[in-house]
Amino acid sequence: MNQKSPPLSQLNKTQIQWIGAGFLITLSSLPGQTIFIAQFNSSLREFFSLSHGEFGGLYTLSTLASSAVLIFAGGLVDRLSTRVMALLCMLGLALVSISMANVTNIFMLGFVIFGLRFFGQGMLGLIAMTAMSRWFHRFRGRALSLAQMGGASGEAVFPFLITLAIGIIGWRQVWVLAAVALVLILMPLIFFLLRKAPTQSHDSAKLNSNPDAEIQAKPSGQKWVRSRVLRDPIFWLILPGFMAPWAINTLFIFHQAHLSVLKGWDITTFTAFFPILSLSVVLMSLGAGVLVDRFGAWRILPFYLIPQGIGCILIGLLDPVWTIPAFFVFFGTTMGTSGPIVGALLTELYGTVHLGTIRALITSALVLASALGPGLAGWWIDIGFDLDGQAFVYAAYCFGMAGLFFVFQKSFGKRVKEIQAEETR
Repeated sequence: MNQKSPPLSQLNKTQIQWIGAGFLITLSSLPGQTIFIAQFNSSLREFFSLSHGEFGGLYTLSTLASSAVLIFAGGLVDRLSTRVMALLCMLGLALVSISMANVTNIFMLGFVIFGLRFFGQGMLGLIAMTAMSRWFHRFRGRALSLAQMGGASGEAVFPFLITLAIGIIGWRQVWVLAAVALVLILMPLIFFLLRKAPTQSHDSAKLNSNPDAEIQAKPSGQKWVRSRVLRDPIFWLILPGFMAPWAINTLFIFHQAHLSVLKGWDITTFTAFFPILSLSVVLMSLGAGVLVDRFGAWRILPFYLIPQGIGCILIGLLDPVWTIPAFFVFFGTTMGTSGPIVGALLTELYGTVHLGTIRALITSALVLASALGPGLAGWWIDIGFDLDGQAFVYAAYCFGMAGLFFVFQKSFGKRVKEIQAEETR
């Protein structure tokens, strides 16, 4: 049965501020995202005399460490307020950015990358998406989509600007500017926008300012503690599919310099097309948000990996410059739909009580995927298996996982009905 999907005009001022905060929190995560760090790939490899595989391996190890810590640190999202967690993690990301501006040896570089990945890609994304999933019910898919647009907006603008800025002021000074923006602009805005947000993780259903409180009066998923989730076959079925976009998108962005040389593209041309990727993410995220609110994430899950598989085939087969915006559209389609689908599906399958802890498991796995992608691809590059050949392997993985999701869709629907019964009991 389809769900009610009221117009966004029914959102009140407080809810709009919450979504705005989610947007800015995901924007703030950018210095920890691969698309940001990748712009410094050539500068860092040159400074530390690293090969593609060596830098990819260091990036993988640092990201693996951040994903391991995230499993446990992510549980704080269920105990501390979103406002406190967001401000602390933004401050941490600013301090690590300053450290990157002063990095002098390979060991320090590994530690700094760990910090960037933990605070940026890991915690800030977890905080924003958990808050949107928990605070909204009828608007959940669209709230997740709008919050995710913060990261997409940054990805549209900053890669090209960073490329230019590195040439003008140097790569170290760019990291200083990132830290200044976090502390002087973004943190004060978050402090203001979340002044009426729940102070505890489960207060959202009790707030008069939240119309969705009437719909979801009872927290659901009490039994789905972390240990039980880890024994759930459905969790291990959806996890590899969730990881695919993060691994594949990350590895191509991380090794963009190598891909550009391989295809005969100018690197500034490549980065100039990033707005196409971001626009695709934004548009498909909004569309997916509407579909999630209307039909439920579990019904549209089988479709979201197919575009990325098509994009990989384009990379494997084609060399013209127009290939860049073409595969960016397909990659952006999958990445855009992944935010609302993943965020809403976890709530549909496991409820809201332990959502922060459960999402920390998923986020940790996604960070892990973003670590394995560049590392594996870099190793393959070093042994002569270039990205255009690898692309067919990644396409097969996407199509295979999409097929599995189709096969087990009825199992997802059965679990969703169990959680919905708890909410109305």
